[in-house]
Amino acid sequence: MTEEEVVQYLQNTPEFFERNPALLETLSVPHPLHGGAISLIERQVSMLRKSVAEYRGEFERLVAIARENEAIMKKSRRLVLKCLSCESLDDFAGVVEEVMREDFAVNYMSMVLFSEHELDTSIRTASWEAAEPILKEMLAQSGCYCGVLSVAESEFLFQSQSDSVMSSAIMPLVSREGGQVIYHGVLALGSSRLNHFDKEKGLLFLDFLADLLSALLLRLLP
Repeated sequence: MTEEEVVQYLQNTPEFFERNPALLETLSVPHPLHGGAISLIERQVSMLRKSVAEYRGEFERLVAIARENEAIMKKSRRLVLKCLSCESLDDFAGVVEEVMREDFAVNYMSMVLFSEHELDTSIRTASWEAAEPILKEMLAQSGCYCGVLSVAESEFLFQSQSDSVMSSAIMPLVSREGGQVIYHGVLALGSSRLNHFDKEKGLLFLDFLADLLSALLLRLLP
């Protein structure tokens, strides 16, 4: 009988070792680390321990992510509740800046509203015609943007602080009318660390937060 036939027989007869348990104690296989011979049962126990360790590591990673998401949701809830009590655009900007700085540890923040008319607010405003050529590549993407800005984008959004901003998260403040996206402004968050804003894990939360802030802002716009 060839080796292939033995393998085929054992695959087709999974109950073989149940009928011959004593055989398991006599079989030996190479040790996965030092190469010495160990029994098949010892090898199975070793593999099971390795699997348990891997599952435990994955479980602990998922628990850590769940705790992080829970903390983020609590901070978001605080932001929304505080914004609901705002009666002016300046109140709104002040609350957003406070929560972003204290709860989310954001180093730099800039809010720009797009308007052709003067607004009753200290928030910086710019016409869409002036902002669109600079921000069009970033805003052309669906949802929020995470990463490094161009020099022109950074200077437009962060002005005198642009040289200190190494990575950014840009949240468009929009409304949707008849299937068309209307840009009312942007909220730019900046960090002095290059990879602070991670697009792989942060975009879903940022999109969620941008939608909430957009809805809250629309209540206060004239």
